[in-house]
Amino acid sequence: MSFRLSVLGAVSLPAAIALLERACEHDRAAEVAAEKLFGDAPDAPPAVAIGAWSFGRLVGLAAVSGRHLRLLVVAPEFRRMGLGAALLADAAKHARAVGATSLRTGAQPGNYLAPGVDERDVNTIAWLERRGLVRVATHENLKVELAGDMRFFPALPELPAGYRVDRGASPALLARIATDFSSAWAFEAARGCVHIALTDDGAPAAFALHDGNNRGLGWFGPAGTFAEHRGRGLGAALLIECLRDLVVHGHAVAEIAWIGPRAFYEKAVGAVTGRRFVVLEQSL
Repeated sequence: MSFRLSVLGAVSLPAAIALLERACEHDRAAEVAAEKLFGDAPDAPPAVAIGAWSFGRLVGLAAVSGRHLRLLVVAPEFRRMGLGAALLADAAKHARAVGATSLRTGAQPGNYLAPGVDERDVNTIAWLERRGLVRVATHENLKVELAGDMRFFPALPELPAGYRVDRGASPALLARIATDFSSAWAFEAARGCVHIALTDDGAPAAFALHDGNNRGLGWFGPAGTFAEHRGRGLGAALLIECLRDLVVHGHAVAEIAWIGPRAFYEKAVGAVTGRRFVVLEQSL
């Protein structure tokens, strides 16, 4: 089969969306195509989107930012013809060009389609392993069913005296998140819908957000409470505020991404197991 590889620009976005709609079984990649193909990530070089073309038709694509392979897809009817291997090799070349010493699937802090490859995609995982990538981590997303569920509309849990809930991410809050948590969390907070708990004198005590990554898909997180304010129920209150937003925006399910404290989400809002992911990596 004849094909050529080239770097994609924004003019190719409609063709990329059409391809992602057909080629991605487990991820809603088409809905966030611009974010994943061209969007920035904190502390990372600009993303490079690579297209595989056959007689003027986009039949495969990849996106890489530093060491992170954000996307790699091939149209179903063009698989097992060498396109995937060519895209993987070109992505590795771009990663090496910016100094990366490894190539990792997904899981780019701040801008990731998923925190790894969906474990149900056994064919892709096996294909990557045959090409020298090895499993280095697993992650899990939880989900909360929202459709028709009015339990998130009652009054919020009563906050302790001295706290109030507000919206928005000020520069001071973003700086505190970057210092106490990570620059990736601050990056998502700057892009997402943020709820905050403040002390009566206006100091930030806790934050939670949705749609900081995979914007428009109803993903929750990150969220955190600053050390001196923990154990006072602030995190649960802000989580519920975010879920109420998602109900209003018509989401049937909230996805709690790349989770840490599973027990907290189970107790606070009845979250259950959603998807599991495998992270694979190879040295360059």
